[in-house]
Amino acid sequence: MAAYFGTSIGVETWTSRRFLVSSLPPPSHPPPTLVFWRTPPVGSYKINTDGCVKDGFASGGGIIRDSSGQCIRAFFSFYGDCTILEAELRAILDGIILAQRLGLSVLWVESDSTLAIHCITKGGGPWHIQATIRHIRHLLALDRDTITHIYREENQVADLLASEGWDRRCYHEYSSQDLPRRHRSLVQIDRFGLPTVRGL
Repeated sequence: MAAYFGTSIGVETWTSRRFLVSSLPPPSHPPPTLVFWRTPPVGSYKINTDGCVKDGFASGGGIIRDSSGQCIRAFFSFYGDCTILEAELRAILDGIILAQRLGLSVLWVESDSTLAIHCITKGGGPWHIQATIRHIRHLLALDRDTITHIYREENQVADLLASEGWDRRCYHEYSSQDLPRRHRSLVQIDRFGLPTVRGL
């Protein structure tokens, strides 16, 4: 008799749970949207950067473009053993240093790392990144320069450069003339405002 009631309760419990699960609405996912890279205002320069960590080693890369979307200079670098947040911040710092070395001011920095941007603009983060954050803040004039988030799908040139830094394991710069063909193709896509699908 005890076995009978135990089986009955088990079936009822299973049936109730199945009903509850089947009655739940399906998980909602945002519909795919079209996103595209935006040129900076006339007289300013945009720096797009990205960090990369694979197999315990980090790299970064970035590109500086003018208000017409033309490449001014691009770079990649290998950072060795560090976290993804460190790589994102070091790529941002490298991009700013490069822009200032070229005599460029009124900068718009974009990164697809919301955490890196938050650490720069709001503070916080682990102790070992604080020196990099202070250096970035020292170089940026936040009343004149801008730092914002960009979706990964809009940041493909910087992503490609960061991966190249990991593959080649060195620091290197490209001028607009010697930018590789694949990089130039992505720059042209951005320059002409062609959209990329986000959310598929």
